[in-house]
Amino acid sequence: MVRPASSIAAHMLLALALLQPAHTLSNSNMQRPEGAEQLLSGPAFATEEHVVFGQEVSMTSSAGSGWSFESDGSSWHVWTHTSIFDRVDLPLWPEAMKEARIILSSSMCRTDSSPMPPFVPPRELEHCGSHVLATAHNDVPHGLHMAVAQAQMREWLAQFMGWSQSTQTGDSLSATLGPKAFISVGNSSIYHFTPLSARAMGLRPDSRLDLTAHVFGPQHYLHELIAPKVMCRGKQWLDNYRVEAQLQRTTHGFVSIRVQVISTLPAAPSVSIEPQDHADSRIAWIGPTKNAASFMLAANQSMPESLHLPNDFYAPTLDQHAGDVSIRTTGFSSFHPNLLVTANSHAFLPESNTCRLSTLLVLPRTYFFDPYQLRQQHDDGLLGARFQHYGLTELEKPAEAVATWGSVLVLSQDIRESQFNATVPIHARYRLPPVHEQTVGYHGEPTGDTHVDLTLPPPISAVVCPAGDLPLPENNILRNLHVRLALFDELGLVPVNSLQIATDTDTLLRMPVPSTSHTSLIQLSTLGLLFAGAIFVIHSARSSKAIK
Repeated sequence: MVRPASSIAAHMLLALALLQPAHTLSNSNMQRPEGAEQLLSGPAFATEEHVVFGQEVSMTSSAGSGWSFESDGSSWHVWTHTSIFDRVDLPLWPEAMKEARIILSSSMCRTDSSPMPPFVPPRELEHCGSHVLATAHNDVPHGLHMAVAQAQMREWLAQFMGWSQSTQTGDSLSATLGPKAFISVGNSSIYHFTPLSARAMGLRPDSRLDLTAHVFGPQHYLHELIAPKVMCRGKQWLDNYRVEAQLQRTTHGFVSIRVQVISTLPAAPSVSIEPQDHADSRIAWIGPTKNAASFMLAANQSMPESLHLPNDFYAPTLDQHAGDVSIRTTGFSSFHPNLLVTANSHAFLPESNTCRLSTLLVLPRTYFFDPYQLRQQHDDGLLGARFQHYGLTELEKPAEAVATWGSVLVLSQDIRESQFNATVPIHARYRLPPVHEQTVGYHGEPTGDTHVDLTLPPPISAVVCPAGDLPLPENNILRNLHVRLALFDELGLVPVNSLQIATDTDTLLRMPVPSTSHTSLIQLSTLGLLFAGAIFVIHSARSSKAIK
């Protein structure tokens, strides 16, 4: 059979993309050289919105020099700017890549009771950690052409993040960086997730959090793009809540980087804000209800003006959720545990018949979903929902040999069904000694060495609608405050209501691992059995010849 020329060319492109070393796609490395120049399309921060919540707010303004205020509630600060890079070192942009996004979120690590403004994703919709994503253009054909595009996007993002090729070697589970670490999601995107723990970040009510410090080194240029000035208690205070960098290539061949920084301050007796030079700076007081007055004050204004907000700005998720979702593990200390997923939805459901209730489950690379088993369960009516699986389907490799970071399972059901129950089987990958994590005993004894405890990320569940069903806000201020959630966007879904994580959620897994005290004995026994087996085969072959 003769293959079409286009098919042969596609195979060759895929082979080249997978085998091409990373440095051939780069102009140089990602460290900013001394004296490097950048061409900016505007000021460092084009806009900044300071939103104050509280029943009572006292504010003073000095035209052109900033504001001071006191409030019995917290305040939220949003900076956005767009830079166009010309002579800064960047990897060579892949032709097929539409955009890349880097999102650093602390939302699900937070335990404080600060009110959630409508423009911030609810804590239950974005896992705490770093999300790195890229999406190909819509006109890239599926199949081998998409595989080539995704391979090139993996190379580009790995270099942009500063992930060294050397980090892919070794048997430590921390070595999960590099082009092969991404998984394919949706129709045309790739995704990498690294969780951040509240303990590692030192999150306390009085702490100052710089999310970029946990992901980027001080020489990475994204680290330098975030330098807003908020003074609290006489010192600069910036508690990053969420940071997003969105990258696209312009028609002139430059790379446009749009940065959005959302920060929070707790209720404080005195806060002063110094606007960025040449930025469009505004401060707003948002009333606690839609019937309360709200106003806005620009940096060059002395008198506030009324701020009219649409009714849907006060989303029900600000104070209420559309239900609750929980996960409990059964057989949590075995190689084949189950996840019992329960979701209950009630009010605030959209009228659109295209919207569904979706639940996202995430596994690290030490565990995996078996898509073949899930398909059989769905066909037998045991899963209770449609599903989509994203991640490696290699079922036999040990955890240390898996390059990807993990996998994602999306369960979807009709929103008219108020309750959803599913039993999702998962499987542990076997481990290679030595195991570098802290080990415990079968019953969790700290002196044991037979198991490793792992807590899975909690489920994310939301009423979602297809992208395009809901229009973007028309108000310029609301547009600047608009947030694109990690992963939902790449899956083509728009969450309109979230389900809160139920208090009975328990995602503890106790993975069996090789005991270091028995490793030598097992290795010697294995060699002995192999030797005995070889002797038996040879003896059987000779006996067979003798009979003949």
